[in-house]
Amino acid sequence: MAEKKYFTGINYSLGNEDTTLEYEICRMHHPKNIFSIAGSGGRCLPLLAHGGHLTICDLSSEQLALVELRMATYDQLSYQDYLRFWGLPPYGHFDYRSFRKKVLNGLSLKEEVRKHFEQLFGEINYESILYLGRWERTFKVLSMIAKRILGSDYNKILQFDNLEDQRHYYLNDFPLNRWRTVIFLLGNRSVFNALLYKGDFVKKNIEQSYYDFYFSAFDRLFKDQLVKKSFFVNLCLEGELAHEDAIPLESRQKTFEEIKASGPLKGRVTSINKDLFSALNETNGIIDFASLSDVPSYFDIVAGRSFMNQLSKHLAKDAIVVVRYYLHVCDPDLGQFEDVTTTYSHLIKSECVQMYRIKIYKFIGKQ
Repeated sequence: MAEKKYFTGINYSLGNEDTTLEYEICRMHHPKNIFSIAGSGGRCLPLLAHGGHLTICDLSSEQLALVELRMATYDQLSYQDYLRFWGLPPYGHFDYRSFRKKVLNGLSLKEEVRKHFEQLFGEINYESILYLGRWERTFKVLSMIAKRILGSDYNKILQFDNLEDQRHYYLNDFPLNRWRTVIFLLGNRSVFNALLYKGDFVKKNIEQSYYDFYFSAFDRLFKDQLVKKSFFVNLCLEGELAHEDAIPLESRQKTFEEIKASGPLKGRVTSINKDLFSALNETNGIIDFASLSDVPSYFDIVAGRSFMNQLSKHLAKDAIVVVRYYLHVCDPDLGQFEDVTTTYSHLIKSECVQMYRIKIYKFIGKQ
């Protein structure tokens, strides 16, 4: 895939995916060799909570540097100091600038990574970089608009502690017409291209309109999940993580402790600053589990048809591949794969973003 404007720089500082699905699959199967798109590190590092080696790739060197920083904070900080450094709840609104500078100076990092973050943190006076990514800054803007339209009711759906009460509120008292206005105004290609993708927004091929797609996704969230715990809904309505319950998987204490207990991340992660297939050609060993994020949604018809066959060259028998399709669903040749999505349907239903059509494939080898 040719390098595009959107795929350079820091696109994700927190993240846009709930990686609980992939984390749980790794817990079930304990893969030894894992391959993943890097993102902010939040989508890939929890996959090591149960052991193994991880190879990550990204077109953005800044994203890979961010992963290294996140790795160092897992390896070298206590959990409370980890929360303080990243500005996660309950520490998001406290002044930890001097603390953050001291921590950065003490972390063991590659020299070029250290210099990168010394400059970056210096530019923002050592405020948290948790919401610095293009994606996070975009949702800060979108949440401000949503607040104006929804008025004082903008965050009431985030106040419930049980799903039954939340669902009753949504079906009976939620400002649905104003919410429809929010979706109509903000949920479209033009807005996302203007604010975020700079012309690189995915080319939709699903039959649903943008409005129907986004409305139905939020409808599932509001009916089926306690959205107080969804980092994504928090970002949409508050522009930040407003509750400790909304801390995403990679920053929960249980996950943090599992990652620490599995051994130092340094030496267990290989980073490759290339596109998906160039990176695959540099992998050592045979991959047991692959997490491709929504990268295939940006493929053209030919690449969308052939990418699973290309991937198969690097897979062990019975390897699991997770693909998240966003607005654009490929029709890959699955001659060497079995579609096992339904096996994990309970995990897909509980995924706290609900903006992806997730497919899970098992490599069964040549027929």
